[in-house]
Amino acid sequence: MTRQRGAVLLIILIALFPFGFYGISMYWPETLPAKGVTVPIPLGASDAQSIASLARSGVLQHPRLFRLAWALAGHPPIQAGLYEFQGRINQAQVLHRLIAGQSTPLNLLIVPGWRLQHIYREIHDKAPYLGLQNLPQGETAARRLAQQGVGAQGSAEGWLFPDSYRYVPGTTALSVLRRAYVRMQRELQSLWAGRAPGLPLGNPYQALILASIVQKEGAPPAEQAHIAAVFLNRLRQGMPLQSDPTVIYALGERYTGLLTPQEMHVESPYNTYLHTGLPPTPIAMPGLSSLMAVLHPADSADLYFIAQGDEYHYSEGYTQHLEQIQRYLQHTGGAGL
Repeated sequence: MTRQRGAVLLIILIALFPFGFYGISMYWPETLPAKGVTVPIPLGASDAQSIASLARSGVLQHPRLFRLAWALAGHPPIQAGLYEFQGRINQAQVLHRLIAGQSTPLNLLIVPGWRLQHIYREIHDKAPYLGLQNLPQGETAARRLAQQGVGAQGSAEGWLFPDSYRYVPGTTALSVLRRAYVRMQRELQSLWAGRAPGLPLGNPYQALILASIVQKEGAPPAEQAHIAAVFLNRLRQGMPLQSDPTVIYALGERYTGLLTPQEMHVESPYNTYLHTGLPPTPIAMPGLSSLMAVLHPADSADLYFIAQGDEYHYSEGYTQHLEQIQRYLQHTGGAGL
């Protein structure tokens, strides 16, 4: 009888051995290298490809048992993302993180006032897991992006809403830019629908162009509504906007950091010293505050402004403006504006 019981117990132990080995393997923590292990799971990768990548990286010591645990869990989708593993971690924890999508955030940042070229630089320098396929390059990039559904009126300049856009490895830059464009469309249409009455703007695109100029003037948000009022008053009277940032945009790579008298006369439709009205496209990506400033400007009849450090001085007439300039020059010891 004792031998029979021993034999039965042995059979039970043999039968339970795989389950015990499975449990130990899944929950026994493995120690990863001190610097940790980074594994990108790209968008569109199959579950089998994802598991294989984790095994090659050394995160999964027993990939077959991991596949079994994944199957017993009902084959939940493994989320794309950039996964960083450090210290002691078991395979059950790895599975949980993959299913929950607990990955390292990746974000493409678009800053108010950036031009398309700055966004491209951000993509190339700080977004290594963002795909560049079908992303046009060169001087015609703004026009070609618009043809691909990122932008309108023949250009992508100005149409990308400044914000932080999250993505996962394998996401294309083009798809992220398209999200930024859709966001700008939504914000612009909403603000345009609730705009102040009597604005000398014919459509939302003109508001976008003017907002980009207000943005590039570099004033703090508290001053932007007043600066917008100055430009809108000039448009009403048919006066040139005379905004330095438009000249800088016209100069492009030729701008060295200080506008010379000769450069102020550069022939370009963007030079608002030579041409009245708005330039043909925005000159940067305006933020929400500059959009709101243009569509809800300050109640002002001013036609001029100058900046003195953090202080802004406004004038309704040219004589008063010249007096403001003279006071500024006296304050700065004769330095130019």
